[in-house]
Amino acid sequence: MKVKRVRQKECQQCRHTKNTLYRVRERSDAPWQFVCKECLLPLRNGNLNYQYGGTWKSKKRT
Repeated sequence: MKVKRVRQKECQQCRHTKNTLYRVRERSDAPWQFVCKECLLPLRNGNLNYQYGGTWKSKKRT
């Protein structure tokens, strides 16, 4: 696997830089945000309005 580029992005909840972030929102009218796995779990557990919008990874493949 060739790696095209390595990028960095921080979690919008805890502000830590992570290799994998998840695009989510707490309800349909809330803005999308990128959060790490640690912040994602309490956000989605028990939340019927939670929406998943994809996974962002620091290493983009060619």
